[in-house]
Amino acid sequence: LSSGFSLLALTYVGFEFVGAALATLVFMAVRRDDFGGQVGVSSALISEATGTFILVLTVGLNVLGDSAAGAFSIGASLLCMVYALGSASGAHFNPAVSTAVLLSGRISTFD
Repeated sequence: LSSGFSLLALTYVGFEFVGAALATLVFMAVRRDDFGGQVGVSSALISEATGTFILVLTVGLNVLGDSAAGAFSIGASLLCMVYALGSASGAHFNPAVSTAVLLSGRISTFD
């Protein structure tokens, strides 16, 4: 094997570890109650930001890739985010949804 392939493989593995470390930190920040802490506003904000990022990324990649099955991948990513983060923040992931729920009186500004 050439040294270029080895360097590329090591770089790939390094980025996999960095991604795993970042995912662990986000999980610990969102699920503080699992680690003896208290769930607060910061947990909800981090989970909303993470879910919104994943949703916008999925929509953007579908638009850039001109995907024929965009609705399926967007729905699947939203389903995963609601299942994973819904108990931490309510899983609105869209400022329009949050505004509508707030105006309907189902949540207060302190929820």
